[in-house]
Amino acid sequence: MPGEFDFIDWVRKQSLASPRLLVPPGDDLAALRWDASDLLLVGADQVLDGVHFDSARHAPRDIGRKVMNRNLSDCAAMACLPAAAVATAALPRDTPLEFVKEIYRGMSASGATFDCPVVGGDTGAWDGKLVLTVTILGRSAGIAPVTRSGARAGDGIWVTGPLGGSILGRHMTFTPRVTLARELAPRGITAMIDISDGLSRDLGHICAQSNVGAIIEAERIPIHEDVMKLPPDGRSPLEHALHDGEDHELLFTAPGDFAGTATRIGTVTADREIWLRGADGTRAPLERKGWEHALA
Repeated sequence: MPGEFDFIDWVRKQSLASPRLLVPPGDDLAALRWDASDLLLVGADQVLDGVHFDSARHAPRDIGRKVMNRNLSDCAAMACLPAAAVATAALPRDTPLEFVKEIYRGMSASGATFDCPVVGGDTGAWDGKLVLTVTILGRSAGIAPVTRSGARAGDGIWVTGPLGGSILGRHMTFTPRVTLARELAPRGITAMIDISDGLSRDLGHICAQSNVGAIIEAERIPIHEDVMKLPPDGRSPLEHALHDGEDHELLFTAPGDFAGTATRIGTVTADREIWLRGADGTRAPLERKGWEHALA
């Protein structure tokens, strides 16, 4: 019966040659060449069966793509270039080896799009559901990382694409905005985040870390056509766009004009409140809904 080391041996044989990779998968650690003038960025993200995907419904290759793409999207949020990744898998007992291989193929294919090989990791079996984690290494490559803490009063608030309804499939198939982020960052971006937990919650992260507030114009928020395909649930299309999450578009602040590349949806303010202004000019506090893992 195939086991962990059969899979490790198979992964080792899939490893692609890279001039940065001195020690490939199979050892205790991967070794990468690094330019002393460059910045190394490190992050990690995980996906949980029953929360981020459904292993009974979603193809294993798509599951692998999603866990890698979530990490690549974090690179986009800071305008860094992905360089390498390591992955861990907590596998339900008796998971077929081919299923695990397909997960790896999905991770590897998404990473290859941005020259980001999977260089190592770990696997284990348990009585729980499938859990996958990727730790990603990124490099600044001449562009200073964009954080969440630089927004200033008067900056415009911009989003790179339509929002809402991702649960119909885009939450599994989105394209990380790495290339676009690298183009935007040198143009005076002051703060940036990828929309994973919902526009309302992720805007709240920028405002909290920048010590600012915001006014969002309800009529300017781009609503994805998928929202109109959702079954009725008592929420308006605007509410879906504000709170659904997993769009993985970029939300950023900047003083310049980015029309044609992104949609301006509001303005950063000096106070700490976040407001939603309607077409009639009235405004109300924007409640931070979106996604948050409950711990109790």
